[in-house]
Amino acid sequence: MSIPVISFFNNKGGVGKTTMVYHLAWMFSDMGFRVIAADLDPQGNLTASFLDEDRLEHVLPDNGHPLTIFGAIQPLKQGTGDITDSHVEIVGDRLGLIWGDMALSTFEDDLSEVWPKCLAGDPRAFRIMSAFWRITQIAGKKHGANVILVDLGPNLGAINRAALIASDFVVIPLGPDLF
Repeated sequence: MSIPVISFFNNKGGVGKTTMVYHLAWMFSDMGFRVIAADLDPQGNLTASFLDEDRLEHVLPDNGHPLTIFGAIQPLKQGTGDITDSHVEIVGDRLGLIWGDMALSTFEDDLSEVWPKCLAGDPRAFRIMSAFWRITQIAGKKHGANVILVDLGPNLGAINRAALIASDFVVIPLGPDLF
């Protein structure tokens, strides 16, 4: 049985997606749930919210991003293998974080290219389209998570499409237009 995935999406920025994921992750954790928060926004603001400055210096290392979501998809992107286990940063007793990464934006074209190939039954296309779901589920099972919360970027791109099809529930925060 899969772990429920709740994604937070709006194609507009500044409506509170990251803030909601951050606070709900802590709230669920405080309530006794085991939570994985996954930062699938290439801006990486959720990661920056959870980690202190000293730890953040390791998010974009020169050696291939091994601790980030991009590091987990890199073999698939390069065509040298499938996904790898994602590092989960333990940020609380029952709360873990899958780090975001600006390099994730380079996966957008791969996802766009394989989207129509899924209809033709291309196995590699399915591996690419399901990468986020598989990474988060593996991380969640490894850490005994009850729920996975996913922060998405403010756009309608292929990263968000792939994340949304991997979600059981989608929350769409709305912000007022103050202008």
